[in-house]
Amino acid sequence: MIVAGHRRWLLAVLLLLLARDALGQTLKFEEVGKIPGPAESIRVQGKYAYVSVGKTLTAFDVSNPASPRRIGEYSFPDRILGLRASGSLVYVAADLFGLGILEISDAALQLRGSFKTPGSAKNVGVSGGTAVVADQVAGLDIIDVSNPAKPVQTSSVYLDGFASDVVIADSLAYAVDRPNGFYVVDLKKPKVEEPLGTLRSSVSINGGLQVEVIPPLAIRALGALLLYDVSNPAKPVELMPFRTPGRPQRIAVQGKRAYVADGTEGLQVIDLSTPSKPQIVSSFKTMNPAADVAVADSLVFVVQRGADVAILREIGN
Repeated sequence: MIVAGHRRWLLAVLLLLLARDALGQTLKFEEVGKIPGPAESIRVQGKYAYVSVGKTLTAFDVSNPASPRRIGEYSFPDRILGLRASGSLVYVAADLFGLGILEISDAALQLRGSFKTPGSAKNVGVSGGTAVVADQVAGLDIIDVSNPAKPVQTSSVYLDGFASDVVIADSLAYAVDRPNGFYVVDLKKPKVEEPLGTLRSSVSINGGLQVEVIPPLAIRALGALLLYDVSNPAKPVELMPFRTPGRPQRIAVQGKRAYVADGTEGLQVIDLSTPSKPQIVSSFKTMNPAADVAVADSLVFVVQRGADVAILREIGN
């Protein structure tokens, strides 16, 4: 009787643990396709995926993720360090070449315009007819791209360190520099010359940096995820860093989730709906270390270092 009661107790505990894990892991993935590598970075817009390696950007139609179709490629004189896609255009930060603007169609990928920035173009943020280039020498170059064939610089914002990345959300640009600067810039001003808000992070680095935004949070990939409360953009506040199982390389955001290319630990999905309590809600162990990630609706694209791009489909809620 005592043994039977003990077994029933163990079974009840096991069922509770399984139920808890099921609730915590509601999001799962299955691999549904591949984009041939090698690849270094990826962005997805609509039915197109843009994959860069070295100086070359290649476009794929991924409307059928099980069988991606190569559209075309374009090679720049210098290495591609960052890119953003908006509509039918792709904005490329190509080191000393500066900003390149490509247009996609179902048959080709063509250069529409370019702009030479003063130094090394690290990445670019885009909103409407405005592009902001993170330039290692100049800081932030603000460029009118309403006519993609003739980009025109309208102003620039000096940063204390070496500009590394920039992203635009609504009318605000969020930028990071090396070693530890974080900046918010108001693009509504007629001629922007100074940041609206600045912050020196508690963590410094000499390598590459990335920033993304899930309002009211800005997220910086830097070994861990550094989180900033930007509900008051003039006075950003650094929150506690969030440690993932691996080492974050790149991040993509959708809704209130951050999708993290977590190196040897593959893909990690983090729920940030409660900023003070980030929670890993799912993961997927890739065959090779995850180096970059993009997300489009229910599909997640994970660049595997030295290998192909795994296309994953969400099969949970």
